Amino acid sequence: MKKGVRITIILVVVAAIVVVGGYLGYTRFTGQGDEGPGAGFLFFRPGSGGRRPGGRDPGGAEGNPEETFSVPVAVTTARRENARETLTLYGSVFAEKEVGILTTVTGKITAIQVEEGDIVQKDQVLAVIDRDQAGLKFAPVEVKSTIAGVVKSVLTQEGATANPGVPLFQVVVMDVVDVVVDVPEKRIGQVRVGLPVEISVISYPDRLFYGTIDRLKPVVDPDSRSLETRIRVTNRGYQLKPGMFAEASIILRQRENAVTVPLAALVNKDGQRVAFIIEQDVAREVKPEISFVEGERAVVDSGIAEGDLVVVIGQQSLSGGDAVTVVEVKE
Repeated sequence: MKKGVRITIILVVVAAIVVVGGYLGYTRFTGQGDEGPGAGFLFFRPGSGGRRPGGRDPGGAEGNPEETFSVPVAVTTARRENARETLTLYGSVFAEKEVGILTTVTGKITAIQVEEGDIVQKDQVLAVIDRDQAGLKFAPVEVKSTIAGVVKSVLTQEGATANPGVPLFQVVVMDVVDVVVDVPEKRIGQVRVGLPVEISVISYPDRLFYGTIDRLKPVVDPDSRSLETRIRVTNRGYQLKPGMFAEASIILRQRENAVTVPLAALVNKDGQRVAFIIEQDVAREVKPEISFVEGERAVVDSGIAEGDLVVVIGQQSLSGGDAVTVVEVKE
């Protein structure tokens, strides 16, 4: 046989093998062969004992065709606790009252009887003025405090000349201080006079001071779109000092013995917040009514009860009725 003819025959045989092999592969992967749909791939479900889809296990035994995949999830237990909603704002500490002590006469300061930080009483003498002039003698004039408080500033010195209308001292009242914060316009409707407030300052990181909303300014600042709010705080020991930076947590509402869940348990679905409760290894979708959120937890009015197992990891891929496997229970 000629060499060219032999090569032609070999090529025809190879082509036939390729065609037959391709057809068999096609029928195998498209379900037209003996092994059923997709027999070229194997999927194993946890707990299926190695069964393939379609009910056959590797030994040929029939399985349960209704068995489904189970979604691994982490859950936590809905619990009861005291909860509250707060609005945290930042501001500064101001003295309740601050006055300048003046004199009505001109003269030389001959004595200063207080220092900055001294506690003074009303009508206590702070300084003495000599108003003698050439050839004229006058009785010394005493400069007295008009209020009881703390000397904030001494604005003169011995030998200086005092003039009417020029402050010689600044005295502040610090038994009570005001913490002034600005409430954003969108939150104004939530605040009112009398609400309790917790105050913290960086000087005392482990201590809280307690006050109440005392005054709301009648108008909104047109530039900042906020409402100036004064919080009255009793200042025992004068630990809160005017000028301090303060953090104020306004307690908008409190709830005792409320059912709460982690905020992570809530997912948005079709514009609504939903959660998934696990009952007998099956996920049930619920639409809880949320009263308010504080930090990382949500207060639930209805839809979730104390002790319910709520999904906190894996819920994004869940639907109601899905089989689940709880792989972790979080505290």
